Amino acid sequence: MAGSPTCLTLIYILWQLTGSAASGPVKELVGSVGGAVTFPLKSKVKQVDSIVWTFNTTPLVTIQPEGGTIIVTQNRNKERVDFPDGGYSLKLSKLKKNDSGIYYVGIYSSSLQQPSTQEYVLHVYEHLSKPKVTMGLQSNKNGTCVTNLTCCIEHGEEDVIYTWKALGQAANESHNGSILPISWRWGESDMTFICVARNPVSSNFSSPILARKLCEGAADDPDSSMVLLCLLLVPLLLSLFVLGLFLWFLKRERQEESIEEKKRADICRETPNICPHSGGNTEYDTIPHTNRTILKEDPANTVYSTVEIPKKMENPHSLLTMPDTPRLFAYENVI
Repeated sequence: MAGSPTCLTLIYILWQLTGSAASGPVKELVGSVGGAVTFPLKSKVKQVDSIVWTFNTTPLVTIQPEGGTIIVTQNRNKERVDFPDGGYSLKLSKLKKNDSGIYYVGIYSSSLQQPSTQEYVLHVYEHLSKPKVTMGLQSNKNGTCVTNLTCCIEHGEEDVIYTWKALGQAANESHNGSILPISWRWGESDMTFICVARNPVSSNFSSPILARKLCEGAADDPDSSMVLLCLLLVPLLLSLFVLGLFLWFLKRERQEESIEEKKRADICRETPNICPHSGGNTEYDTIPHTNRTILKEDPANTVYSTVEIPKKMENPHSLLTMPDTPRLFAYENVI
């Protein structure tokens, strides 16, 4: 490709000053990011001096058929511009989002007083990603689930059209719009909801959503659920109350036993003579044997004494309660 950028600029300025003769209505073109689009051009002019393509009033390409010269004004577009089949239709590849805009082509000829022009509008769209569905507030009354499903695309929402498909009933239903209101009653046949997102270059589907899984709580009536909850909680609370009361009585009984033992210990310290001694604390004295003369017993002058040893005291408190009660500990029989 060869040519003079100065010549291209002069031609473009001349075109803007002299005006143009429109040759047709505006043509709408659609392209996808990374793809290619062709601007079709059919000219009835027999003798063409030059053809100028512009993008948003900026010169893009100039063709001089007589010498076979093609001039691309910007180096970044040289690999993107092509004219297939040796014609004048412009093919633009490796599209980007910022390629969207207005394109003009002007055909200059010495046989025309004004150049013949054609206007194009290009829209470049992204390929849609998988739609995501979110659920709004849910209401469950009398076993009926009522909620809204919202479908959205994270990127590239320009000119996106949403459609819902409801599968599973006698007749499949469709709904337009990103929001789908649903009402499903427990016991009915299960339904499947799918969101379809479309733009001019692509379409995509959301994951299927099952009404049964979406409305798992619809089978539970709030009133019956509350009654069931109460029936479960009342025995549990009653059991905890009884257990707590039992533990309290047990603790109180142990405290009373501890107080009683303490009182007994205090009484034994104050009056040790009335407390029985255990066999482990008994002390024995050894009485040495002495060689004394044993007097001969005189039955006529002998006095016998019978001593009764009192039994082991079982209730030491009885002495405290009846201090003045006489008790007989020894009996004497004189013969």
